[in-house]
Amino acid sequence: MTRGPQGSQSGFTLIEVMIAIGIMTVGSLGILAMHNAVSSANRAANEMNTAIAITERWIERIDRDALSWTEEGINSSALSGTNYLSALAGSVADTDWFTPTPDTNTNEYYRFDYAGRDDVAGNNTKYCVNLRMGWLRQGSSMRVDVRTFWFREGVVPGGATHSRWVQGSAFRGADCDAATADGWNLEGANKAPNVDVVLASTVVRWLRRE
Repeated sequence: MTRGPQGSQSGFTLIEVMIAIGIMTVGSLGILAMHNAVSSANRAANEMNTAIAITERWIERIDRDALSWTEEGINSSALSGTNYLSALAGSVADTDWFTPTPDTNTNEYYRFDYAGRDDVAGNNTKYCVNLRMGWLRQGSSMRVDVRTFWFREGVVPGGATHSRWVQGSAFRGADCDAATADGWNLEGANKAPNVDVVLASTVVRWLRRE
């Protein structure tokens, strides 16, 4: 601010105004960057919480399915009453990751929408669920692994030139099945940078019923 010859005050000079505008611009850019970072972190946290809830729901479904395990043994009849555990019937080897057959009686599905609801129609698929099973003690107890994986919108770590970059249309178009075939390399070192996964396991046992 400058003063006139009689000591009266005049306005700011052009240089002072430009400096002030520059400081405000830098500060505003910092606030915007922080806002974007917070929004991205909130979205990622919400996606993770939804995926964990879906995984827990599927573990509950597996535990409930085990109640239909009618007899001890690995033959087909022992697990014929189950919806999901029957994938291990008649086999002593572990299964690969597979897409569970939907239970049409309860509208349970392996696809889920953005809100974590079963996406029976497949119009709003955001999350996919795979199962993997293996005997701990043949015919009486088994381990069931559950993985929930999803496409992370707007995440570009290192740029979209990554060798396993996944397009959103490709992920949703896979309907979870093609994703199971190649696994999106979910457990590999060169896994897709914008596909995330939650893994959990449970143990179910045949219970003697008199």
